Amino acid sequence: MYYKQYTLKTLTDNNKQKSKPYLGIVEYLDFLLEATKKVNPTLRNVATVAKTISKYKYFETKSQLNKKLPKTMQYPTFNFILDYLQKTNMIQLNPDGSIVWIYPTNQKLKKRISQAKSL
Repeated sequence: MYYKQYTLKTLTDNNKQKSKPYLGIVEYLDFLLEATKKVNPTLRNVATVAKTISKYKYFETKSQLNKKLPKTMQYPTFNFILDYLQKTNMIQLNPDGSIVWIYPTNQKLKKRISQAKSL
């Protein structure tokens, strides 16, 4: 991963400090600024990868996705884009290496998700 895990300190009833993972907007922007020093993906590259994944919905491996792209790109840039799409909850990178599009693209589905009651 390209980012460090930030922690937010909270106090419990018996004054013990407890850490929980937290990545707020400021920390996320810091991650983007630091990571783009090494690789510099263009908006066109990000849109191309996102459009390809949303079109096919599922890829078993990164190389399978990379072959479906209309043009080749450097592998660090490709990995950065996948990391970015995962952090923005558009895709899911599974432990077995598969890539799944999870972002709702249907307007009815978006509306139902926003109206859903949490359990």
